[in-house]
Amino acid sequence: TKRYVIYVVAFVILLFPAIYGNNHTGVYYNLDESLPKNLPSVIANTKLKEDYNMNTTHMILVDSSVAGSDVKKMSQEIEKVDGVKWVLGLDNLVGSGVPADMLPESVTGMLKNDKYQLLMVNSTYKVATDKVNKQIEQIDKIMDKYDKGAMLVGEGPLTKDLINITDTDFKRVSAVSIGIVFVIILLLFKSITIPVILVGVIEFAIFVNMGIPFYTGTKLPFVASIVIGTIQLGATVDYAILMTTRYKAERLAGKEKRPAVITALSTSIPSIIVSGMGLFAATFGVALYSNIDIVGSMCMLMARGAIISVLLVLLVLPALLILCDGIVCRTTRGMTHLIGKQEVVK
Repeated sequence: TKRYVIYVVAFVILLFPAIYGNNHTGVYYNLDESLPKNLPSVIANTKLKEDYNMNTTHMILVDSSVAGSDVKKMSQEIEKVDGVKWVLGLDNLVGSGVPADMLPESVTGMLKNDKYQLLMVNSTYKVATDKVNKQIEQIDKIMDKYDKGAMLVGEGPLTKDLINITDTDFKRVSAVSIGIVFVIILLLFKSITIPVILVGVIEFAIFVNMGIPFYTGTKLPFVASIVIGTIQLGATVDYAILMTTRYKAERLAGKEKRPAVITALSTSIPSIIVSGMGLFAATFGVALYSNIDIVGSMCMLMARGAIISVLLVLLVLPALLILCDGIVCRTTRGMTHLIGKQEVVK
């Protein structure tokens, strides 16, 4: 509390790189990257990529009524798309010169039925990359020319849709989480500025936690932002509420801002450290033990987030309460009479 200005300045200086790192941390959507490399399925996929240059396989479902000649033209156009190695369908296998009626059901049934005909597209691009997503868009345009109802399915299109959906949904969920916590604190303290300070400190802790992987060159699973954004916010905002409640009580009891913050800080430290270290202990061990990256990454982020939140609540929050005391008193119901009032209780 004697050097609160230093912590406020440090908060302001670190805020910008924390936000930048948080916004630019790399994520991966291909969940097989999170699995151990010695699993048989991972080894098999690696072999396919290395020996046959097969990274991704798309499947196209075209209406069975589309003429074989049109399907062949469509296949030829798709084969010209960057990154497409080959297109495989019934007409590609037997040729347009052989009537489909002459082929046995055991052969045609694998690639065509009374509703759809199936084409397989081999891509040399990896799932969840910008290249494969652009390739999927081009294939979609070609398909629409021959059959408006045609569907492109497989891991690549699925992951592309996942990227588009989660990018929007995660932002909404984060905004709703922050909004609900803000309203809860607003109703609890009957203040406009206290929710801003508390949520600001915890969100800053989240930005620092999520920004570190950017500066260390680490990629995170795509669910990391939403999981950490909600868990760290919900789990650690209690620390800030605990300290701020005591600060408010001390101010209402007649203490000046700095003595009130000192009392709130000294009485809250044991509870905050025990709670924070409990969350750290519960997750850090799993992070070290698990060889599944998505589990290890989540637990490491939660463990590190607990430490960061504890440090920021103990260092930055008291500094902000001292700095913003006048504004807090003016914007909090029941505290306006404290503005400029001298200490009554020592």
